[in-house]
Amino acid sequence: MSTGAESGKDTRGGPTGRPDAGDPSATAAKQAFLTHLEELRGRYLPEVLFLLDDVLREAELARSGLAEMCRYHFETGGKRLRALLPLLVADCLGEDPAKAVAMGAACEMLHNATLVHDDVQDGDEARRGRETVWHRFGVARAINLGDAMFYFTLLLAQRAPVDGERREALARRMLTETLRVIDGQEQEFALRASARPSMEQYLDMIEAKTARFFVLGMAGSAEMLGREPAVVEGLTEGARHLGILFQIQDDVLDLYGDKGRDQRGSDIAEGKRSVLAVHALENAAPDDAGWLLEVLDKERAATSSADVERVAGLFERLGSLSFAVKEMHARRQAALTAIGTLKQPRLSAMMQGISETVLEPIRDLV
Repeated sequence: MSTGAESGKDTRGGPTGRPDAGDPSATAAKQAFLTHLEELRGRYLPEVLFLLDDVLREAELARSGLAEMCRYHFETGGKRLRALLPLLVADCLGEDPAKAVAMGAACEMLHNATLVHDDVQDGDEARRGRETVWHRFGVARAINLGDAMFYFTLLLAQRAPVDGERREALARRMLTETLRVIDGQEQEFALRASARPSMEQYLDMIEAKTARFFVLGMAGSAEMLGREPAVVEGLTEGARHLGILFQIQDDVLDLYGDKGRDQRGSDIAEGKRSVLAVHALENAAPDDAGWLLEVLDKERAATSSADVERVAGLFERLGSLSFAVKEMHARRQAALTAIGTLKQPRLSAMMQGISETVLEPIRDLV
């Protein structure tokens, strides 16, 4: 399964590689979105952050080690996009964004619960320039924190200012989407065990592991606010493509940008089957594929910077980077098309702005 570029061919359009390079409407949409996002962030993010801490008091854990670790983890920062997505959708639907603050806090808590566990499983020692929870407090305590954060998520969802039926539906969606995300993480480890992972397997994995967060924040917000099924379905499809775009961008950023981790090419050292690695393994000659697998399957500490540089060269030679760029543009267009079917200009403008913002960290590449 592949909607991207053919192997070995540079399909990037225009001098910067973007099909819409220089499009004033795209630039204006991104700027308008960023301005609006900052307005929402300034007005509502303090409330979200308050809830993230207040739920510790609600659970009577304000002075526990769990609270200490949770606060430490959140001090590493982040864009809080998952927290803001429900507010953005509510605003675009003509609702008061305040109605989605509790849901935004729940989405942010859920996302960070998975990050705490991911750091343990991947062996990452740094996140955004600071020690990860497991590296600072130990593996066992980090597992405890991640587990607790899943339950904090449900406590936060219960604060949504909607009737009991919608609150129950929200909790159910939180649970089912959490299971899909965990299944995506499980699929990732199964993918690592495969000598020849397919692009179809990769896309299935990131749709579960990453895209479901976007579906939860966007479609889940519309559902919580009582919007008709067609709107929920359109947002589900658009968010699915947006989430895939986000993960491919993240894969590329790890090697060709700055992800705030302890080293360039951490995904290679961890043995992750990123979009670049999967494309290369599908298209490499047997000798190159065998060597790449040897590097990916090395112990993390044994992977040298020279290994990373050689792998990066292989990705470029096989057209894996070009493939990823084209796939990102294809997913962006699919997301815009899905939202466009709803014929709601504010939702379309939101999706265009988000997708442009997602691509910003690798602007020079795409």
